[in-house]
Amino acid sequence: MAKLQPILGSLVSVEDIQGYFIDNPLPASKAQLAFPLVSSEQKTWKTLSNVSSLLNEAADVISVNSTVPVAGRLGFQTVIGEMAEFGKGREMTADDIEKFEKLKRDFASLKNPAVAQQLIDFYGNDLKFVRQAMLSEMAYISWALISNACNIDFVAGNSPYMQGLTAMQYPISAWQKDNVATSWANPAALILDDIQSALDLGDDYGKSYLVITVNKKWATYIRNNTQIQKYAATLVQNMFSTQTAPTIEAINAMLDSYFDTPVIINVVDEKVTRASLADVKTTANPFADGVAVFSQVPVLGHFEWNGIPIIDNTRETYESFFLVGNYLKIDPSWSKIYAKGRGFAVVDTFAENFYLKIDAVAW
Repeated sequence: MAKLQPILGSLVSVEDIQGYFIDNPLPASKAQLAFPLVSSEQKTWKTLSNVSSLLNEAADVISVNSTVPVAGRLGFQTVIGEMAEFGKGREMTADDIEKFEKLKRDFASLKNPAVAQQLIDFYGNDLKFVRQAMLSEMAYISWALISNACNIDFVAGNSPYMQGLTAMQYPISAWQKDNVATSWANPAALILDDIQSALDLGDDYGKSYLVITVNKKWATYIRNNTQIQKYAATLVQNMFSTQTAPTIEAINAMLDSYFDTPVIINVVDEKVTRASLADVKTTANPFADGVAVFSQVPVLGHFEWNGIPIIDNTRETYESFFLVGNYLKIDPSWSKIYAKGRGFAVVDTFAENFYLKIDAVAW
């Protein structure tokens, strides 16, 4: 039996990795805006949320020289969980390495900018792939968690490499979950009435809902809704009954006027491709179908992460919340660019949000 060859270093240097990511920054995704990154010293995450049921409680009238009455503290609730470790890699075979080395020789002799770009693209595409994989997993965990009313299971179907983790379920109150009577996929659904009911419920519990988050598929149903089109249409369109599907921007402007408060529709239009153990790839929006999350603010929580130690700083470096590295083995020649990280989405607003099934199916 042939001996396993030792790791002899890296094909791509740390400086190459850092330089590529500096030259090719990614704009923040909606998931990162709703769940900004927060570093932690622990391998567990936690959230602290005020679970008081009513806000704006008025002071009590007191007489002169009397003591100030003390209100009972309704309490705080901490949710704690384990962080997940996840990663992705891409390999270079002996043939790939041979092509890579030829590009390096060509550039050394010709100093041709076109060859230099080919050289950068050769390993840059792998760096881009592993970075996008990590950011996509972060987006998946964040949106899947909150769009399932802060409840997620790690099973072979949704995460084959993390199915050993315990299911995560936040203590959501009964009043926070409901469903509509008529699916918003039906053009005749009274969407504005459903929104008004949710806003009224929020008022009952001292919540001022300003953001309604849905995925792109269900945003399209909202745009094609008869009631929405009627109120978002211009005067001329209403006169001649020529309503068309308005933009989300036009709908948000209408909602501001209709409810006399700046309520907006926030559309999650990300797509994430995930692979099963059998390498069957499925592409879908990580925010669940048929769900609208009503929140008071656009920032729903944070993505808490804990750094994985760099074993060899000549092969590994950090990009965002995850580690990126490369190693090389010979006989046969083989190289791998990889990324790995540890973290989890934390819904700080779990006790404040309202989770509405807009497909008319109960939770």
